[in-house]
This record gives sequence, C-alpha cells and structure tokens, in this order.
Amino acid sequence: MESEGSSINDALKIHVVSPTKVEVIGNLAKGGQRPCFAEVRAVVDGLNLESYLDQESMIIMLQSHFEENDDRNIILKVVSNLRDESIHQQTDDGVSQSVQINSGVASVDEVKVPNPVKLIPFRTFQEVDQPASKFIFRMREGMQSALFMADNNQWQVEAKNNIKRYIQQLEQETFGEIKYPVIA
Repeated sequence: MESEGSSINDALKIHVVSPTKVEVIGNLAKGGQRPCFAEVRAVVDGLNLESYLDQESMIIMLQSHFEENDDRNIILKVVSNLRDESIHQQTDDGVSQSVQINSGVASVDEVKVPNPVKLIPFRTFQEVDQPASKFIFRMREGMQSALFMADNNQWQVEAKNNIKRYIQQLEQETFGEIKYPVIA
C-alpha cells in the first residue's frame, strides 16, 4: 500500500482546466483516462454582457462586477448622469460616441466615450489577478447601454496563466520547489 501511495503522489499533476476550474489529476490509466483526485471551482457571478441594460442595472453591474479603474469610472459617470433627453450622438463611427451629460444644475458637458474600453471584471478565482479585457460600450435611446466583448476571449488565456503562476508560487513557498507540474 505504501508504494501505491507514493506512486500516486509522484504522478500528481495540477490541471488548470479553465478560469473557473482546477483539477488534481494522475497519470493516464488504462483506457486513456486520467483519474481526477480533486476539483476546485471558482465562485463567480455571471456577467450580463452583450445585451442592453437599463440605467440602474448597468450602474449596479459596473460597481459590483468590475474592479475600479479609469475606464470603468468614465462609463459609470456617463451612465449615472444620463437623462433620456441628454443622449446626443454627434458622430457614431462605430469606434466612439459623443454623449451629452448633465454635469451640474444647469450645465451640460459633451463626454467622448472611449472605445474599446479596458475593464477588469471579476471572472476567475479571487486569489489571482483578474485579467483586464477590452469591451465596446454602446448606448441607445431609453437610457440603455451594453458592454460587448472585444478581446476574442484572450482574458481566459491570461486568467489560466495567472492561476498557474499562483499555484507554482504556493508550491515554491510550501515545498521549496515546484513539486507537482501545473498544466494550463
């Protein structure tokens, strides 16, 4: 039995399956399957992307599902100050929109919304750095706005690499070496 335990221990690998799933696996068994000894899943809320949201829903999503950064603050300012009559598109070339917002009791400002915007949603394990992604921010009448992904899911590659680095760092601190290979 002792030799079985050491052979299992020697064969362990850590597989970063996705930004939200990590498995501890063994060597290939008969039939081409790898035994899975443990599985961990990140607890993340789904993002309401690529559909238009009303003003209140967009404000809540921006504040609760994204890390604070300059682009998030610009979008939050625009969405928070929208009035139905204040949406004014001077030019919409598919890259940027100009939006008129109320900035005081009587004054009105033109704010150019950058596109794409770089935002940092919470989409992977809390212990690792959340990858930034590009999003296209769009608005339409009725004070509705939406975020559309514009990074071809590159964030997933970065998230998996962040998880791999985090696990390797933990192994280094715990064992003084990387004892179990991490596959990402």
